[in-house]
Amino acid sequence: MNPRRESSSLFLDQIRARVIVAGTQTMPVGWRLARRTLPYHDVIRVLAGHGTVRSGSRQTRFAAPAWLILPAHETHSIHGEDLRLAVVHVEWTTADQRDALTLLAPELTLTPALPPDLVDPFLKAVESWQERTPTGEACANRWMELWLTRAFGHHLPAARLDPRLVEALAWIHRNLGKPIRLDELSRTVGLSAAHLRSLFLRHLGNSPKRLLQDLRLTQAYALLEGGGMTAADTAARLGWRDTSAFAKSFRQRFGLSPGSVRRRARPGSVV
Repeated sequence: MNPRRESSSLFLDQIRARVIVAGTQTMPVGWRLARRTLPYHDVIRVLAGHGTVRSGSRQTRFAAPAWLILPAHETHSIHGEDLRLAVVHVEWTTADQRDALTLLAPELTLTPALPPDLVDPFLKAVESWQERTPTGEACANRWMELWLTRAFGHHLPAARLDPRLVEALAWIHRNLGKPIRLDELSRTVGLSAAHLRSLFLRHLGNSPKRLLQDLRLTQAYALLEGGGMTAADTAARLGWRDTSAFAKSFRQRFGLSPGSVRRRARPGSVV
């Protein structure tokens, strides 16, 4: 057996996420969450404010920006001032239905030190779930699987993604608005185009081209939902030369036109 292949086992294929509820909330001064026990994990990004959180026998203070991870089946409470939170209630399981977060992070603390690149996929999971469509929910689940991989993959060395695949994904994220060719991407990470495509299909279930398209469309949705860019500007920023082709792909992906998403964000705006 190839030891390199064995050491990069299919982490994303082993872990499944199910987002139960996701959203962004602003809490009044002196807000307090009473002690409760839930059957799912709470992952919280503190966007503003400060406070104290208790989970089980542990208690800690926090201040924005921070992560709070409240494990399932533990009693926890939060007291905060001027809080704005992005929250995901989520179940994570392995192929044999064991709880993934418990397996991956046995020494998990309430405010873990996590890589800075976790904010983007987490907020994309929130945005996707808030679409309230089957496609949006599936996308939210996938973003949280990616979040979990980046946050806790180091706890299972045998389950890390191939480092060349991680490098390729990072390069794609940095160049979403530029024309990306498979041969250029493969040279960047030191692989043949065929080998890189094989890694993408085996680990992520998508070709590089398909994944790039999905990432661009997800980013386009977020930009349009912000209301600050037209469909044409969004298309150009993310590498589409033809606005009509962008609109067609967007509608196929989300079931909505780019203009309807922008108008929903800014009633009365003109696309």
